[in-house]
Order: sequence, then structure tokens, then C-alpha cells
Amino acid sequence: MSLLELRNCEKSYGRSGERTQVLRDINLSIRAQEFVAIVGYSGTGKTTLINMIAGLVLPDRGTVMMDGMPVIGPSPTRGLVFQNYSLLPWLTVRDNVQLAIDSTLPHLSAAERRARALRYVAMVNLDHAAQKFPHELSGGMRQRVSVARALAMDPQVLLLDEPLSALDALTRATLQDEISQIWERDQKTVVLITNDVDEAILLADRIIPLLPGASGATLGESIFVDLPRPRDRKLINHHDGFKKLRKQVFGQLLAVRPDRTSTPEMSLDSNDVPAPETAKTRIDKLRPLAV
Repeated sequence: MSLLELRNCEKSYGRSGERTQVLRDINLSIRAQEFVAIVGYSGTGKTTLINMIAGLVLPDRGTVMMDGMPVIGPSPTRGLVFQNYSLLPWLTVRDNVQLAIDSTLPHLSAAERRARALRYVAMVNLDHAAQKFPHELSGGMRQRVSVARALAMDPQVLLLDEPLSALDALTRATLQDEISQIWERDQKTVVLITNDVDEAILLADRIIPLLPGASGATLGESIFVDLPRPRDRKLINHHDGFKKLRKQVFGQLLAVRPDRTSTPEMSLDSNDVPAPETAKTRIDKLRPLAV
């Protein structure tokens, strides 16, 4: 039985008569404890899709279901990690994490909420920086705080909207490993939006390309990642299964590449494909906390 389900969802933006359809015929079922990665080109609606799952935007048509109930707004059952950290600069690491706990778990005592915040700060290896402020942290450390904050709410579903795309390669690899370890330990349901196919193969159980089209983007065929866990990044590149999966994902995406002069949002090894775009500025920066 599916924990999360999208049925015939569509989404458009713009004024009446001038609306542009972004997503069409979105059908997706995700089981409990499944790790799903969605990969696609820039501007095809990946963030719109994950915002619909989070309840931050509603579909024009179709329904989003969570545990058999329609999603009509944000909920602590779905914790969202933004690409741009979204930390409150006047709060310490611990206080940023505890703010989410105070908002979603008010039945806990003050001591329990404080202990929980410190536990999740330690989980992302930031216990040494618990009293530091965001401006004192590196980009990778700030993103760890964002992950800790989402996890501390104990959501049923963890939504990751390109959380690592703005980081350097070494920091990104470190956080990929930490996300993998957290999933192995907690077995939460995860939906990851990523601009890196290799990252999707390393982390996910299933990869779904988001394919552009003249009347909006829709989901392609699911590609199941049957590589054994835990996955070792040093060995995975030499695995025949990895190469096959990579070919399958790129095959779907490159078959519908909208414009060879445009910059895709994927990290590809092909010489004719531009490098990944830099982090986008979004209105999400105005949202200090997603619940």
C-alpha cells in the first residue's frame, strides 16, 4: 500500500488566458520507507512537484494523498529541506533545530525538546557547533542544520529539494554519505530532487525522470536501483549495474532534451552537455521553516 500518492495532477502558472502548464498527468505512488529520486532539466517543474507533495502549492487538477488523506496544506508529517538552508540568522544551531521541535512537538517538556534538538544536531555531526550562529558555519554545515531540523520533527516523509546542489564536490559527497547513513538507520520515506544522476543512483531505491513536453512535464518510467546497500562510492562506479542504470536514466532524459542550447540541470559526463547551473534564488528564502 502506498504512503504517498499523486493522482492525475496538473499545475499551471500565470494569468487567466496566459497560463503556462508546468506539470501534467503526474501519477506517482511511493511506499513507506522507500527512497525515491526525481531527476530532470532546469525549469521543468521539479520544485513545483515537491512543493505539491509538501502542501505548499495545490494542484489545479488531481489530488495528492498522504496516508489515504488528501494533502491540503503543509504538515509536520512532511519535512522539507530547501536548497538554500532557510536558517534564522539570529538563532544558534541548536535553537534553529529546536524551533521546529517547539512548533511541532509542543507536548514534550522543555527539557525533552532541548535534549531532542541536541540529539539531532549530534546526528549530523554538529554537536561541536551547537552554539554557533549560521554566519559562523560553512555552507555544508548550514545544510546539515537544515537536515537536522527536518528530521527532528520526526516526519513520515522527508522531502529534499536539491539540498546539495550549491555545495562543492567534497562537501556534497560527505553529506550524501550522511544522508545515506541516516536513511539506513531511520528508514524514513524520502523524496529527493537532485541535479546529479550519480547521486540518485548512490542514494535511491528508485529513480524517476521528469520529462519536459510542449504541454508540461510528466514523469517517465521508474528505474529501480537494485544495487546492494550499503553502497560504497569508491566501488559503485565500477559496478556493471551502475553503468546500466546510468545509461537508462540518461537515455530517458536525453531523448526529450528540450533545447540543445539550453543549460540542463543535470550533471552529465558527456562533453556536449554544459555544467550544472548554480543555485537558483527562490522565493523559498522567505520561508524560514517548512513544516
